[in-house]
Amino acid sequence: MNQIIIAIIGSGALTALITNLFTMLKDRKDKSHGIAEGVQLLLYDRIKYLSKSYIKDGRISPEDLEDLTRMWQCYHDDLEGNGYLDSLMAAVKRLPIA
Repeated sequence: MNQIIIAIIGSGALTALITNLFTMLKDRKDKSHGIAEGVQLLLYDRIKYLSKSYIKDGRISPEDLEDLTRMWQCYHDDLEGNGYLDSLMAAVKRLPIA
């Protein structure tokens, strides 16, 4: 049994196994990062579109304000989005609630 372990270590199989494991972990991290970026982009676009629509209408319903605020918080806090949407959200929050 000891000879098998020594043979595996000496053959480089262990090194290959560890290298493959780290590669798999890196690929998984890269993929999840790409998914987060995609979600951030989709939220950015949706929040911008809805905000401009409500500003154009000159009002927003309480339900829509709650939904938009929740999207913005996810975008801003969880996904660390930029500050451009902050000014749009401030304008939306000043709208009459109807």
